[in-house]
Amino acid sequence: MKYLFWNTHNNIDINQILCDMIVENSISVVLLAEYVADIGDLIEQLSLKAVPMQKCLTTGCERITIMCRRGLNMEPGQQWDHASIQIVENNIILCCVHLNSRIFSGHEAKREIYIEQIVREILKLEETQSKRNTVIAGDFNINPYESSCVNARYFHGIPVYEESRRESRDVAGQEYYMFYNPMWNFLGDFHEPYGTYYCNTGDAVNPYWNIYDQVLIRPALRKRFADEELRVLTGTERISLLDVNRHPDRSISDHLPIMFEIKEE
Repeated sequence: MKYLFWNTHNNIDINQILCDMIVENSISVVLLAEYVADIGDLIEQLSLKAVPMQKCLTTGCERITIMCRRGLNMEPGQQWDHASIQIVENNIILCCVHLNSRIFSGHEAKREIYIEQIVREILKLEETQSKRNTVIAGDFNINPYESSCVNARYFHGIPVYEESRRESRDVAGQEYYMFYNPMWNFLGDFHEPYGTYYCNTGDAVNPYWNIYDQVLIRPALRKRFADEELRVLTGTERISLLDVNRHPDRSISDHLPIMFEIKEE
């Protein structure tokens, strides 16, 4: 099953691009942040291309919109302003996040409170299901190497699967479960694009390219995760999402979308 996440940057004219992207990549679950276009129109466009989609329940989470293929069993879990949990086919705990930006909030503390809420609820659901089939995807507004992403108290996203496969580790006498974060593989300039969000600031620390849009998986899902389908998308057959400088075209969105696949059992 293929998933698409995109922060559409409040672009009211995004539906045609989204429609093409969903059809061309055979997407089953669509996760959107800052989506303000007409979802009814998008569903109608997709229907005309023989891709029946339905809107999922995210009541209580205004920052995130979720769609899935009609007939797919998506049960809503906990909803916050900054995150939406869905149970996919009674098998996968899917958490879509749109965490607050440091540009506007100015401090990490609020984001860390949000992350603790998310992780706590995921652990409860995993205990209920007696398995750790969890995926977190979305706009984290932090890079994979930043503390909130790596810290055991928060997402605990480990860049190397061989280390994460132990599933948990003891820190100061407490057990913390790990996520595997494959987005580390997109850091640097060995392949384009160099990230999902570009920002040229006058700050002393400025990596230019950031990987704010990520997917994290529990090690239990590693064998079902299709490495070759994890991609940062740069366009459709009709249009490029990059400007002349090969940065995200802000007239479309300041973020690039990501797609990934979790294979059926």
